[in-house]
Amino acid sequence: MLTETELKTKLQALAQEDFHLTRREDLAELIPAMLKHIGAVDSELRDDLIYTAFDAWILAEPVLDPEQMRGLLPIILDEEHLRFKLGEQDTDSVFTRTFSVLVLPLLLIRHRSQPVFSDAEIHTIHRQVCDYLEQEKDRRGFVPGKGWAHGVAHAADALDDLAECAELTQADLLEILGVIRRTVCVHSLCYTCGEEERLATAVISVLKRKLVPDTALIAWAEGFAEVVLAVPALPEKIWIRGNVKNFLQSLYFRLGWEGLLHPLFHFDASGRMEKEIFVEGEAFVFVPPAGRKDDLDRQQRVAQQRMGAVERHG
Repeated sequence: MLTETELKTKLQALAQEDFHLTRREDLAELIPAMLKHIGAVDSELRDDLIYTAFDAWILAEPVLDPEQMRGLLPIILDEEHLRFKLGEQDTDSVFTRTFSVLVLPLLLIRHRSQPVFSDAEIHTIHRQVCDYLEQEKDRRGFVPGKGWAHGVAHAADALDDLAECAELTQADLLEILGVIRRTVCVHSLCYTCGEEERLATAVISVLKRKLVPDTALIAWAEGFAEVVLAVPALPEKIWIRGNVKNFLQSLYFRLGWEGLLHPLFHFDASGRMEKEIFVEGEAFVFVPPAGRKDDLDRQQRVAQQRMGAVERHG
């Protein structure tokens, strides 16, 4: 097995050639070492070399064949990778977990273009990622001197790609929405590294599947206010309010920007929101009356006008 230093030297050399492999047999030496050192504290090795090499060999220049990808999956999900010391906080074990989960979107993107995994394997990934996000206690984004941990964002990327998989059912998508809401509604910290954007992207992928009924989406959105109201103390209340508000605003503007405004965000004829959920006088999310048929074209025009105004004013 290559040491961390030996692996770094070999990958640095390959990086000079955009990770182009002239000998496929080199994978037999490199892949086990990359998995061994996937959580290296050295951010260059972990992020710029190991992750980028996986990206290249799974997607950009796909040298991993389906059998190798299927062999990679159970290792990524095992107790030495995705679940490595799961539950620890503020320790370096977080890097192994968060960079293991980041390999899953690469596998899923490849699977959607060229089916590799069985229905059961896709559902195993779904179950494991949801469990991981529920159980991950170390929610740090950028760690000074060590680089990105970013477990919430990386898991959100995996949920995003899972939501696009045809194997997932309505029940699976509802579970993703539930996990996302619980992840947003933490009150132990305020997310500061773009986690809300990545989680919103996963929600958009759920909505694009058009399997979740509006009534379920409305109940999901209303649930945010209920959770916020249940947190009475400071500073926890400030943190959860910030997380919820930032996430819902990100979701709203992302939907508007992509021309996908959903009935969750409904405008009346004057361009005003028709119904708002308030938490102690502050609007958090906007919900139409159940069963209302919405003029999405009008909603999209209003959203685009507002986005234009934002751009004009910097």
